[in-house]
Amino acid sequence: MKEKILSVSFDAIPDVRVRVINIDDAQEIIKSKKKYPFELFNSLLVRISTTQRNFEFTIFNGYTWNGADIPRFFWRIIGSRTDNDFLVASMLHDYLLEFKTYIVNEVLNNKVSKKEYRRITSLIFRHVIKEQGTNTIKANVMAWCVDVYQMFNRSGWQCL
Repeated sequence: MKEKILSVSFDAIPDVRVRVINIDDAQEIIKSKKKYPFELFNSLLVRISTTQRNFEFTIFNGYTWNGADIPRFFWRIIGSRTDNDFLVASMLHDYLLEFKTYIVNEVLNNKVSKKEYRRITSLIFRHVIKEQGTNTIKANVMAWCVDVYQMFNRSGWQCL
């Protein structure tokens, strides 16, 4: 039986803000704010329950990410990377990918394969965007696109 997501919950409402470029910011900071325009302003305990496991981890205050990676060509159909419906899901998904070694090794105790973890992260993304109000068809298409992209981005999975 394939693993399914039962619930994704946070211990607080995510305080997501846009990182504003200030006139006195150094070029390095400006570049960072353009690449990762969103910041979490509170720490969140994330609890995930699936048909096969329960796990939790913390996303710390100050985490930055770039939003949903939606090609500009699809913005009219799906929405832009800055769409509010995708911000929390993209934050969680980006965190799961950025810290995959920690999550797989420490949180999941090495009890999940690369393929399973990739699939779980896509399912979590889909679950959260549906919870945020995205219709089922759009959520399924977006999750499928995320999963396909990850399948072909093999270099991002070398560390596991």
